[in-house]
Amino acid sequence: MTNDPILELYKHQFAIISLETTGISPQHGDHLVELAIQTVNWNGELLDSYETLIHPGMDVEGFQIHGITDAMVKNAPSVSEIVPDILSRLNGKTIVAHDLDFTLRFLQPILNGNIPKLQGICTLKLFNLVAPDSGLRRLKQLCTYYDIDFAVNHTAKSDSLATAKLFSILKNLYAQQFEIEKFVEEFLHVSTIENCPKERNIFIKRKEAKNIANIQKTKLYDLLNRLTSNAGDSVPVRQYLNVLDRALADRILEEKEIISLVDLANNYKLSKEQVMEIHEEYLRKLIRIYLLDEILTNAEMDDLHLVADLLCILPKELDLLIKYERTKIPITTPGIQKQLKSLTGKSVCFSGHLNCKINGKRIDRELAQQLVKERGLIVKRVVSKNVNYLITAHADQFSGKGRKNRKAMEYHVNVIDENIFWEMIGVVVDKE
Repeated sequence: MTNDPILELYKHQFAIISLETTGISPQHGDHLVELAIQTVNWNGELLDSYETLIHPGMDVEGFQIHGITDAMVKNAPSVSEIVPDILSRLNGKTIVAHDLDFTLRFLQPILNGNIPKLQGICTLKLFNLVAPDSGLRRLKQLCTYYDIDFAVNHTAKSDSLATAKLFSILKNLYAQQFEIEKFVEEFLHVSTIENCPKERNIFIKRKEAKNIANIQKTKLYDLLNRLTSNAGDSVPVRQYLNVLDRALADRILEEKEIISLVDLANNYKLSKEQVMEIHEEYLRKLIRIYLLDEILTNAEMDDLHLVADLLCILPKELDLLIKYERTKIPITTPGIQKQLKSLTGKSVCFSGHLNCKINGKRIDRELAQQLVKERGLIVKRVVSKNVNYLITAHADQFSGKGRKNRKAMEYHVNVIDENIFWEMIGVVVDKE
């Protein structure tokens, strides 16, 4: 420590810890089910935040207090898996907790003696020093007393953030009533860990756990888990997507539709992994359509979340897909954006083989139709009076040969060279 206690405090960091448990005594078989650590400095600035549910290795008790279910901790890490994350966040800091003795009783056994003498600051004891006659004990009571927002009681994150705010108030009150040197001497116990492991950032938060639990309760998830683990050679992506597209048209998966999808998967010996890849591809295509104007509206995001839920895709996986698709779609000019909107609902028909390439690969008819549909246009197989554009590889050599060409001439359909068409709808193709 430096000779100047004020400088020592300003460079010091505090690890604010809160726990949720199955009971009150680790000696009688109770375990952690949730832990949160907020790292703050003397000014109360939040430097790091860590929270995770923990699999207790037993049935979860105390739901009426903490709201944690067996389903929520099913996929959570065990306490041994998160020890490096705990130790790395305690090393070099002073531990702070409300009812510190309770916290240390649960921490001491799981840290395996990595910190020989666990000690720290108890906000309850600190409160009794600055307000000895209040008679208050509970964290929520103290937060109400000091007008601290306390949104959700008995979640590790909420409790730790509230404790951090409470500590900020109490240590300032203590510094006003007593000498600041006394605070340093009495409370600044630094946790030093030899050969401290690096943080691994293993965690699962409540919201994610609830999302997983909700998906695992669905009929589709249950049936997908029954699919073969030995993938077949043939993957009928188009057939499955067609069935999926019809099933999701009303954004409701009825039981008969789910059974149809699973029967199709079974018939082609698709594994669960293959089906989930097709589901992700379906969601990616929907994302690309919504990103045509480079903006995802609230309504579009709601629809993406709904479809993701129906397809057993987690919100965090949806976020990754959106982030990835944003990087793939080139930024269009305002003029092209306006042009795309004016083309929405227009119908096109392709004539003959296409010559343009994307990343060295020739655009075949299937890809061409996909690109057009993703940009809000309609693909027609034959030329009729309702077709707006006929796309051909060589518009300058266009003649009346072929049924489509003759019909285009008869109905006065606009004939467009494919190079011009791709540029018109914002598709970047390879330059010759």
